[in-house]
Amino acid sequence: MAEIKTIDMNNDVIDVKLSISQDEYKLLKHHMTDLVILPCNSESLSHRLTTGKLGNSNRIMLPKKILEYFQVKTLDKKVPANIFIIDDDAYLLIKIKKSEFGIPKFEQ
Repeated sequence: MAEIKTIDMNNDVIDVKLSISQDEYKLLKHHMTDLVILPCNSESLSHRLTTGKLGNSNRIMLPKKILEYFQVKTLDKKVPANIFIIDDDAYLLIKIKKSEFGIPKFEQ
């Protein structure tokens, strides 16, 4: 995850220096404008959505083709989410899968 190193405030301009991972850098694909910085800790993603089948008003549905493309095999059942409003645009941020790196998981 990205980390803010410094913030410089000069009148109406705010300069932010970030430290990002290689994966985040690859996601940027050399785009330097139209970027959004959103917090994704448990305090910021304070709403819970349920993944799965239709039938409940708070469910989030994802097409199988997209999950297969990104090699997401399973979804967590209750996922943290929030909507952020920036310049009258609304962004939905959902953490659909919690990292299990380093934690062995045994299944039948």
